[in-house]
Amino acid sequence: MSSDRCLDMQESQDQATDEYARALEDVQTRLTQKEAELRKAAENQASEAEQLRCRVEQVESILTENDALRTNLAVLERIQTVKTQEMNVLRDQTMALNVELQQRQTEQEKLLAQRDDVSSQLQEVNRANSRLLEQLTELGQEKDKLQQELEETRKTAEKSALEHQEQTRHSHSLVGHPRLRLLPHHVILAAIHGI
Repeated sequence: MSSDRCLDMQESQDQATDEYARALEDVQTRLTQKEAELRKAAENQASEAEQLRCRVEQVESILTENDALRTNLAVLERIQTVKTQEMNVLRDQTMALNVELQQRQTEQEKLLAQRDDVSSQLQEVNRANSRLLEQLTELGQEKDKLQQELEETRKTAEKSALEHQEQTRHSHSLVGHPRLRLLPHHVILAAIHGI
């Protein structure tokens, strides 16, 4: 009977050992699962942390870019203001130049009209000069003709004067001739003219 009790106790111990082993194995299995879950959770947290860090870097980069864009925008606004002022100045200068150009065109038109008038007057003067030259030429020719006629008249007068002197001298000599003194005067003149 004591051996049976020993067997029962042994069986109870073996059964308890088996239960303990199963319980231990179950605990180890659950610990292993928990460790795996913890590792996975840690990996997930690390991944999320990396993602958050990347997002933070992206946000910082975007903020930096925004600051640069704001700075560039301010610079562009200043440049635009300067360009607008320059455009206003250029517009005013262009308007002034257009007014001056119109004035110069008006003056040029007046000068062209005056030039046409002067050209017409010059043509009239040239025509008048041509007529005067023709008249001067005619007067010169007439002068030459008159001088020639005057010279011929002078020569004729000189010749007539010489002939008259000769006739007078000859008549004096005839009048003083002893034979002609008794003749009438008209006979003597007729004789002289007949010589």
